[in-house]
Amino acid sequence: MKWYQKLFFKVFIVTWLVSVLLMGGLVFGLLRANETHHWQALMETRAAGYAQLVLERQEANGDVRHRHDSDRNRGRFSLRMTDLETGQVIQDFRRPMAASEVVAFQLVADNNRTYLIEIPRPEQPLHLDRMLRFILSVQMVLIIIMAMLVALFVSLWVVKPINRLKLFARSLHDEQNLSSRTDSQLNARNDEIGELAREFDAMAGYVEKTLQARQQLLRDVSHELRAPLARMQVATAILEQQSTQIENPLLGQINRESEQLAKLIDQLLSLSRLDDKTLTMTSSIEVKSFIESIGQQWLLLYPEHHLDIVVNPESLNVTLNTGLLERILSNALENAFKYSPKGSSVSVSVSQQVNALSLIISDQGPGIDDQHLEQIFEPFYRLDDAIQGYGLGLSILKSAVRRLHGEVVAKNTAKGGLTIMITLPNSN
Repeated sequence: MKWYQKLFFKVFIVTWLVSVLLMGGLVFGLLRANETHHWQALMETRAAGYAQLVLERQEANGDVRHRHDSDRNRGRFSLRMTDLETGQVIQDFRRPMAASEVVAFQLVADNNRTYLIEIPRPEQPLHLDRMLRFILSVQMVLIIIMAMLVALFVSLWVVKPINRLKLFARSLHDEQNLSSRTDSQLNARNDEIGELAREFDAMAGYVEKTLQARQQLLRDVSHELRAPLARMQVATAILEQQSTQIENPLLGQINRESEQLAKLIDQLLSLSRLDDKTLTMTSSIEVKSFIESIGQQWLLLYPEHHLDIVVNPESLNVTLNTGLLERILSNALENAFKYSPKGSSVSVSVSQQVNALSLIISDQGPGIDDQHLEQIFEPFYRLDDAIQGYGLGLSILKSAVRRLHGEVVAKNTAKGGLTIMITLPNSN
């Protein structure tokens, strides 16, 4: 997921932009209103001074109206002055003006007479340079910083519980920790996130019960099959002893089928034991000799194959669960030998990474279609019914890798064949 696709970034940007626009618009509106009020007060002061001057001239010269009429051509101060006692308009606007276009106030002159002064309402046009100055002002910088802090708080408040739910889901999937539940703080919430956390817990409980029932069924079926299978093998052996004079091909078929059933039962028990997490013993092992001993066992069954082992460094020692590591290598080698042509080589490459052990097992077989690369690790998944096996080998391998908190992936090599790459955490 790219950084701009994350919910935190989306919430942060939207909240930040909305906060900047709202707070910036509010502050700009207040500043504009204050500036208009200041301009209006200045205009009223100037109008009052001009009106007082008109009154003084009127008292000094009764023919002042004629003089004012001549002053109109010299750009006099525009106002309307009305004597409230007589209703006489001493001075008027050049053009008729509506009541909404003027600002009126009363003036008490030195002669103790009250006059109504009306002046045009001051207009404050929205100039681009004024907007630019506001954007670059200290007030706008503070608004941006405050909006950023608000957006950060909202983003964390929304995304943090979701990330905690994500970690819980990852614990269920990656660590196979079916007993884990969301923390009490999330469960106690009374909003939608709290409801989601409780639904997660209910789902985890259902999955845990279902998988436990499956594992119990596997164990019970495996144990119950062992007894009749053993009796059938004993009976077959007795029949073979009694039929020494006549070779019966059906007895051989029964033996082969019994061996297949015994192998299936062993695999089912191995799968159930791995999922139950009962193996905990760890010890230090010398990697190369450990792999060679396991490889020799399979070379006895596939003598026409070759095994190439490369360990870097050659004297590498690790501390791991030997039982699980043996199961991982044994199942990987069995799968590689089984599907490789006769005379081909199976290679095992082991290297020490940073706090991790890397194992790469490659064969020269036909490979697998890319669409099936993830499914081959599922229990009982088989690409073709004609292929021998029960689809449990790689599933057991993946369960063992998960028990060691590692990862496993499969991919096709460029020259043909399948490569299984395993990464196991290791502190050595």
